[in-house]
Amino acid sequence: MKLILCPHCSDVVKLRKSRTCCECGKSWGLYVNDIDAEINSQAIPLGFDNASLVKAIKHRPLDGWGYQFSAFVIPFRCTTVVKVKE
Repeated sequence: MKLILCPHCSDVVKLRKSRTCCECGKSWGLYVNDIDAEINSQAIPLGFDNASLVKAIKHRPLDGWGYQFSAFVIPFRCTTVVKVKE
């Protein structure tokens, strides 16, 4: 799963197949197919490891700390995320 973080308003938004913006509107992105995404130059791309997220949901405790899953900042050079000029 891909998300974007806006460095201006700190909003984190899940990407969709239609253009998705942060709260302040300075960062946006969208999926162009099931894997590849386009984002603007302001957006910082983030990723969730889907398998570890599903595992964390399955092991969700009744109380206390939640089960951890893997998230990461997508690198500058990534074949599945393209920064587009505005």
